Amino acid sequence: MPQQANVSKPNESTIKVPFDTPEHAKIAYRVLSVDQEPRRNFVQKTLSLEDDVLVVHFSADQVKNLRTAITSFFECLLLCQDTIKLFGPEQSETETQLKNNAGTQSSAHTA
Repeated sequence: MPQQANVSKPNESTIKVPFDTPEHAKIAYRVLSVDQEPRRNFVQKTLSLEDDVLVVHFSADQVKNLRTAITSFFECLLLCQDTIKLFGPEQSETETQLKNNAGTQSSAHTA
């Protein structure tokens, strides 16, 4: 029986965060893309925009590093969202209802 090389797949997670408007998503993208993961953490983070959705992809060598990076990202994301709510333009009642019904979507693939 041939031996397979012990090659480990990276642990990955993709998070999609919907915002009220494409402008809010763009603000969050610009703010959150500044924070790069430390090199010693062995985590890669890629941000992109899809209209009013911020898409964040994480890849890490170990699950614990992935978890730490995602937790840190969510702390920054919550602060960013609170700031946008506090200093952003007033929202209409319909926009507020849509926002309350919107949720964060996440998918994860772990080897």
